[in-house]
Amino acid sequence: MLIVNDEHRIAAGIKSLSKRCPYCRKPLRAYPLILSDDAGFVVFHAACAAALAIEIQVDLYTFFCPPAPYHQFFVLTAQGAECNDEQGGTDAINRS
Repeated sequence: MLIVNDEHRIAAGIKSLSKRCPYCRKPLRAYPLILSDDAGFVVFHAACAAALAIEIQVDLYTFFCPPAPYHQFFVLTAQGAECNDEQGGTDAINRS
């Protein structure tokens, strides 16, 4: 959630700006701020939230497309939905 003023901050349940950003550890003194959608209320500076999002994307890319000499652990594929006339279709469970 984007927080750009005191009204947004109060509506989001954030009592004050006395806490520190968990990314850069600097005080949350100025808007805009970003409230994470995790289970707890975590507030970031907007620039810190953007940097964190980019780091996560880079980590995911490196995980799924590692540089040489490393090999992929997982390969993601998009499979089209196939339909057949057999009982249970392609996702059937064989029961004995």
